Amino acid sequence: MQTPSSNPKKNSARRRSADPHARLSARLRHISFGAAVLLVVVAALTVIYSLYKIQIRDGATYRQYAAEQQLLDSTIQATRGEIYDTSGITLASTSVVWTIWADPSYSTALYTTTTDQDTKAETRTIDEAAMKEVCTQITLRLLSGDGESLDSVDTTSAEYQTQYQAVCDALSQNESSYQVLATKVNNAIKLSIEEYVKTYNKAHSKSGKSAGALEKILAKLGLGQQESDDGTPTVRKGRVSVSASKGFQRDYPYGRFAAAVLGFCNADGQGVYGLENSYESTLAGVNGRTITLRNAYGNAIADENATTYAAKDGSNLVLSLDVNIQEVVERYLNEAVAANTVENRGCAIVMNVKTGAILAMASKPDFDPNDPQDFSANLAYLTEQVQAEPELYTIYKKDENGNYLRDENGQKIADEEADYTGTYRDIQWKNKTITELYYPGSVFKVITAAMGVDSGKATYYTTLNCSGAYSVAKQTYHCAGRKSHGAQNLAEALRNSCNIYFVQLGQRVGSSLFYDYFDAFGFTERTGVDLPNETSFMQYYSKSRLGEVELASSAFGQAMAVTPLQVCTAVSAAVNGGYLVTPHVVDKITDQNGNVVQEIGTNTRRQVISESASETIRQIMEFEVGDGTQGGGGNAYVAGYRIGGKSGTSEQLNMDRRADGDYKKVASFAAVLPANDPEILVYVMLDDPNNARTDYSSILAAPVVGNIISEIAPYLGIATDGVDRSGTTVKVPNLTGKEWSNAQVQLNIKGLKHHLAESESDQTAALVTYQYPRAGAEVPYGTTVYLYTDTYEGKHAEVPDVTGKSADFARQMLNAAGLNCTVEGSGTVQSQSEAPGSSVQQGTIVHLICG
Repeated sequence: MQTPSSNPKKNSARRRSADPHARLSARLRHISFGAAVLLVVVAALTVIYSLYKIQIRDGATYRQYAAEQQLLDSTIQATRGEIYDTSGITLASTSVVWTIWADPSYSTALYTTTTDQDTKAETRTIDEAAMKEVCTQITLRLLSGDGESLDSVDTTSAEYQTQYQAVCDALSQNESSYQVLATKVNNAIKLSIEEYVKTYNKAHSKSGKSAGALEKILAKLGLGQQESDDGTPTVRKGRVSVSASKGFQRDYPYGRFAAAVLGFCNADGQGVYGLENSYESTLAGVNGRTITLRNAYGNAIADENATTYAAKDGSNLVLSLDVNIQEVVERYLNEAVAANTVENRGCAIVMNVKTGAILAMASKPDFDPNDPQDFSANLAYLTEQVQAEPELYTIYKKDENGNYLRDENGQKIADEEADYTGTYRDIQWKNKTITELYYPGSVFKVITAAMGVDSGKATYYTTLNCSGAYSVAKQTYHCAGRKSHGAQNLAEALRNSCNIYFVQLGQRVGSSLFYDYFDAFGFTERTGVDLPNETSFMQYYSKSRLGEVELASSAFGQAMAVTPLQVCTAVSAAVNGGYLVTPHVVDKITDQNGNVVQEIGTNTRRQVISESASETIRQIMEFEVGDGTQGGGGNAYVAGYRIGGKSGTSEQLNMDRRADGDYKKVASFAAVLPANDPEILVYVMLDDPNNARTDYSSILAAPVVGNIISEIAPYLGIATDGVDRSGTTVKVPNLTGKEWSNAQVQLNIKGLKHHLAESESDQTAALVTYQYPRAGAEVPYGTTVYLYTDTYEGKHAEVPDVTGKSADFARQMLNAAGLNCTVEGSGTVQSQSEAPGSSVQQGTIVHLICG
């Protein structure tokens, strides 16, 4: 029997299987396999997790990223709606404009590049000849107006030099990729510049000797050529990178016209003031979008599946404002502000008393909405205003914590280096009729009278005595000039503007009822006008604080501060049958095709007084104006019309006193016509006039109202008083030496028309130097008197031949020529007193015989 060790093969096998290296190799293979499997599993899990994260958990985010990379989302700009006056005249419109910009870093034709062999740094050197050529051509096009009239540009002008330098400075920034060359460029100029750049780049894309075609191109463009060593013209390679970006510009074709009402838009095209702001959502419209594929360079790929969401253009506003009435109002308000040295601006309103439609609204001086940041035209006025009203406008020094610094007397210290730029802009932007408060003074007596009549405490004939002074508690009241009016009825008290009468009437009404009427007339709330920034901070005594002294002061308008528009709506309610209506500037809203989207109708808020009480108020207001021969509101009278009105000279109790120790004043006047059935209200307010002759509004504000009425009443077709004055003759007053607008008042009262002859010189506050017909002449009622401010001889007109024409047509021809006429008989004109073709004074009366 053999032992195991006796078999050499088996022993050898046993030895091999027991080799530790062999066992280690097998284990390593197992571990490696396990690791590989684990790595695959981990990798798979990682991929699965990544897919989960990308497709499920954060799928929306990555889809958005992909869309942003693959899709081009372009905005389609909506066109802003336009603003029209009541007759369809455009007051605000939007035009397409372009911003011309360049990429100087890519404009290789304008510079040469050298590379340092050691540092590899590039240096760019301006090619002066090329720069001059390109800058000249672009500047000429920018200033041409149409991109074609290059020869009309004055290259020696300051405007040219400034524009040329701006273009050169921008193109010289050859490290920049975006430089603006010009803004608000019209389409014609933009196309001209694009064509020039295209042709320039086409010419300069070639190198070496120029071909005949290239020479022609260069000659046509007037581009400089370089010569090679053999004298052959060559063109250096390169290009000019100039592009245009589309934009929109808000245009106001009449400049300062109705600026406080229209407002303006900012650089982004958003309304920030006036109607532009209050109707922003209506005017702006809704921008559209186009979504399409784009390539690696970010440019759109033509794709029939592109998605487009069309823009919805803004709607248009059709206003109740009438440009003809607005022009008259602004002309006379400007004159009144200048002639009476009005420190704190003036304002005026013409409103339909029955509907609340505003036909004109102005605050002067104002601004140009085309450039609202520019106050240079009003700088002298604004500076004086800020200095004259320190309690309103002075900027005081503050410490680092925002606390005011004070002197040894405890007074705030004015900052002498303060920047009043913001103050100036804010003043000229304000719509004074709705943003600023004032004490209405005697105009409010119309409201107190309405309270007394409606409550049964007074009638037209209620008589109260004025002895010159009247005491309430410890306060003694006087009438203006400390006059004693004696016994007077309600109409006489209104004409005399008797404070004492209305203090007693207020006592009859009583505090509680007075406040209820005050509230009902709308003085405790905004009017609701469709304009922004209407103040809500009216100052008045609440019912619980309306004591006997406060009531007495309130009764004649010296205890509450309200807005001019509140006064207008309250007076309108007093005369229109008692109905408080909401004033509005927008009459209707239309779409881009002119279809009416919304019509703004009359909004009657409530009836404040009865129809019968309103009739009494109309009567006493007409008594105030009378026929122009009495005091009070006589200066607002225009012959042929029934006009009611009330003046108001109020004291600014919240302001520092004047140098003479008296309060600063506000002069205002409100008129309604026709007085028997009012259609319109005309209101003028002058804040802090400094007329050396007077403070009285009957002399300062009433004439402005009368002049406005004299022009707008015939235009509106307001009913006359029905009196036939065709056979009446009038003696022409002497008007020379009078300020022209005040001179017209005498003509209004006498029934004579007026015409201020145009002058090359400034006619603001100018005196009449000549008139025709001359003073003392007996002329027919309705004759036009021509006034001059810069001549002592007048102007002449050629007499037209009106024979054979109808009387009406002949009258129109003569009036158009600047001549008056009288007509005898009927039918066609048989003869005329002035020979056809002869030269006569403007205003000459031509007598026509018809048969």
